Amino acid sequence: MKSKCVTIICVAAISVSLLFPSKDLLGADLGIGATVWYAWWSPYWSQVTDTLVLPRIKMDSDFSGGPLVNLSINDTWSLSASYVYGAYEGRVTSFMLNPLYYYIEQPVTTKRKAKRHDSNFLVSGRPHKCVKLFGGVAYSGYSMYTRATVAFLPYSYSLRIFHHLAGPMIGVECIIPVVSTLSLLPGVSGVFQFSRFTDEKGNRISKFLNSRFGGTDTTLLYAGLDLTLSLAYYIRQINVTLALGGRFRYLWISTISNNNFVANKRHDMFGGINLAAVYTFHLTAPAEPKIDDPMPLSQLH
Repeated sequence: MKSKCVTIICVAAISVSLLFPSKDLLGADLGIGATVWYAWWSPYWSQVTDTLVLPRIKMDSDFSGGPLVNLSINDTWSLSASYVYGAYEGRVTSFMLNPLYYYIEQPVTTKRKAKRHDSNFLVSGRPHKCVKLFGGVAYSGYSMYTRATVAFLPYSYSLRIFHHLAGPMIGVECIIPVVSTLSLLPGVSGVFQFSRFTDEKGNRISKFLNSRFGGTDTTLLYAGLDLTLSLAYYIRQINVTLALGGRFRYLWISTISNNNFVANKRHDMFGGINLAAVYTFHLTAPAEPKIDDPMPLSQLH
């Protein structure tokens, strides 16, 4: 995770140097911070009830977090990048017919771990001091490891799969001042992501199972809405913005290929509460003084 944080900061710095020469950086601010989430996640495979292959496993809520980087120009334009990492686990005991003894149900314990990665690269602008429009690329991906063990039998199987999703994201966020340093930030955005499955390299058993049940020959479209609401407080004395809020993302799934795949017409939901902190560096003097802005233009989620 540390290397990913460094990579995001370096990419943002290089992008800034290429896109904005120093003489053009009027009123430029650089914000660097972090966000912590307590989130729950409901992927499509947690909604499946076929206990022979994909048992319904509810993933437990857990903490996640990552870095934020934001460059704003003259309180009008902004480039931002974020990365969040979280690990989710679930366990369930189901029953299946014993392949050796007919009509005898055998308990099967299935454990599943998923390591989820989320990152955004967004460009935003303010047509009005209380309205921000943004658009860019959103990536979500996870590696999922499943291990099923049959009780009283020396038999188990493991399945590892990687699922990558990426696509455009466009939305609007409002800045509603409560007082000069406290603002309410409701936002809504549309998300469209195309997915790709990959196998664990070198694992023939995993490759065989994935070809049957993992969907490695399937392309999915995730489309839906992302709703956010934050309360942000700007501490002028130390140039720090603190934000407490929540997010709910609902994505409808449809298959582009392999229409019989289990994810077709299901959904992916993600939600939780988060705390973010961003420290702002003033790279240049402002083009003109603006004392009525409630806070620096930062992407806090």
